[in-house]
Amino acid sequence: MRLNHRTRRTLFATLLLACVPFNGAHAQTRAGRDTMMTATRVVKPDAKQDAQKDAKQGAQKDAKQDAQKKDAAGDARRRREMREAVAALREVGEGARSFDNLYESIRMQSEAADALWPYDEQAARAVLRRAWEAANAPGAEEHVQGFGVSEDPREDARHALTTARSCVVRVAIKHDPRLADALMREFTRGIADRSVESQQNEQAPLQESERHAASADPNASADSTDSADSNDSADSNNSAQPQRRERTLSPAGWQRLFIARQLVDEGDFKHAAETVAPLTGEGASLPLLKFILELRAHDARGADALYLRLLGATRADASADANDVLLLSTPFVSPELRVSVNPDGSTDFVALHYSSDEERRAASSLSSEARLAFFDTAAAVLVRQRAPRGGKGDGDDSAALYFAIGRLLPFFERDSAQFAPMLQARLTSLAAEIEAGRRDSLKTKMDVSSLTPKNPVDPLAFPLTEVARASDALGRDFARLVVVSEAARFGLWARARAITEEIEDGEERRAARLVIAIQQVAGVSRGFNDDDEPDAFERAAVFVNAADAPPEARAFGLAQAAELAARRGRHERADELLAEASAYAAQTVGDRQRAVALALVTLSAARSGGGRVWELLPAFVRAADEADELRFGGMLLEFNVGASERKLWLTVPAAPISLQDVFAATARLDAARTLVEARSFKDEELRAAALLAAAHATLEKSARTRTAPAR
Repeated sequence: MRLNHRTRRTLFATLLLACVPFNGAHAQTRAGRDTMMTATRVVKPDAKQDAQKDAKQGAQKDAKQDAQKKDAAGDARRRREMREAVAALREVGEGARSFDNLYESIRMQSEAADALWPYDEQAARAVLRRAWEAANAPGAEEHVQGFGVSEDPREDARHALTTARSCVVRVAIKHDPRLADALMREFTRGIADRSVESQQNEQAPLQESERHAASADPNASADSTDSADSNDSADSNNSAQPQRRERTLSPAGWQRLFIARQLVDEGDFKHAAETVAPLTGEGASLPLLKFILELRAHDARGADALYLRLLGATRADASADANDVLLLSTPFVSPELRVSVNPDGSTDFVALHYSSDEERRAASSLSSEARLAFFDTAAAVLVRQRAPRGGKGDGDDSAALYFAIGRLLPFFERDSAQFAPMLQARLTSLAAEIEAGRRDSLKTKMDVSSLTPKNPVDPLAFPLTEVARASDALGRDFARLVVVSEAARFGLWARARAITEEIEDGEERRAARLVIAIQQVAGVSRGFNDDDEPDAFERAAVFVNAADAPPEARAFGLAQAAELAARRGRHERADELLAEASAYAAQTVGDRQRAVALALVTLSAARSGGGRVWELLPAFVRAADEADELRFGGMLLEFNVGASERKLWLTVPAAPISLQDVFAATARLDAARTLVEARSFKDEELRAAALLAAAHATLEKSARTRTAPAR
């Protein structure tokens, strides 16, 4: 059928209209698909980042959980170690009660109470109370082994018991002021009573002899005795009064000072100053002033407060004199020299020694307040009206006053000029009272401020003079051996060898070479420590093995080489060197010497941090038990050298070590294993000392860990 033109056009239009929705839908479908594809391309990166973020957060969460678990395990371990350490302290406090030597029993109970107090105050109080009761029990002197400071065994035992009581008081001072006051009063009262008893015992033989003399003389009577007393009284009023001698501390004061020094050694400066403060009432004494000057290096404010308090007591003391002022001037005029004037008008100079340069510097740097207070006090004492004297400068204090004012006047003119005219007038007046010869002698010594030579002194000067003074070849050789020992101690190796070759006797010469070898091996750590070469420890080991020294000296030297290797990170080599050192220590002759050698090697092993220490520590324990006279308070290797009847004792290292040093070092590595080894001692005193040291080190380590800042 053929369609006409109109019909075809109408049909085409209809078909076109029908196709429009399809094409639109198709376009929409493509557009949607394109949009989805675009969305997919946009969403894909976000999902990957989210996945990475989730993985990172998961890893962080796992790491945090691991760290928390590790911290929890560490906290649990520390709590367990603390419980074991506290239990060990209680064990020491209880076990020490059965010691045969009451001094060691009281000392050990006191130390245990001191360490235990922050963790179990009730138990610590009980331990300390028991120690005090034992120290004051009737007949306690009979259970104390003396220190050998007196030929009288009873007096020696009393001295040891007094020292033991001071240990108890010291612990109370640190932890309970009220208990400390009560114990200190009882302590000092007992010392005063014993002092009076001692004086009476000393005077009794003299009084008895006087009674015998009086009964033997038929003319002796009570009237004659009264007459003698009257004459003595008249002489004391009419003749020249002798100058008061240098002040010293009372017996109780000495004990206070002894306790205070122990507190300083323990770092408890506050309680040390509080303990000494009452001694200012006894006046200015050299021991007290020296303590104050030494304390300044650790607690300047506390020391200055003590000095000001001493100045106040001196000014208020009517008996204070020129020597008191000279003593108090020491920090400003001559920190290393104490100057005084004797009753006969002669001067006395005593050098003051300090344990460190820091103490020496601190002694001469008192505050400006203390300086001004000194000059104010000194002026008041030096111009104070004196009681009438009988003589002119002979037996009275004119010479001391003249010397003190002349010595201090330049310092007054510089720092407190307002007092200078008054003191100058006083000096002129005193000069007229003293004979010219003595006055000139005093004047020449007013500027002395030190006895130390300005130029360096040869450390061998004195022993070399002994060589020249020796009367025979044997004496000269021994004197040279002493010189060699001193030269080796100072590291003057060339001079030591040169003097060795001057020794005539062959055996004595070999002894001198042995001294050099021992000192060189003992100082191998110093000799190779500054060496920048990475194999310095190897050369140190070669040097030790080649030295002609006893096995215990070689053990000490190789132990030091092991420490050098450990510092370089060569722990395997350090372990090998410790094994060699242990073998040498085992070859040592003598139980005590072997124990000391093993102690030195064990201490080096603990410092090196290797596992060898747990083989060495049991060996040391066995050796210590076998040694009858192990001085665990300070252990040294001792060598008796020399060919003549006169032997030279040589000791190394320079500073002694102790059993406590060994067990404290190992406890820092593993507290539990250390406590096990400490309990394996057969000797009860050694066991208590080891347990105490291990427990104390463990608690200190735990305290540092708790207070350490988080990283």
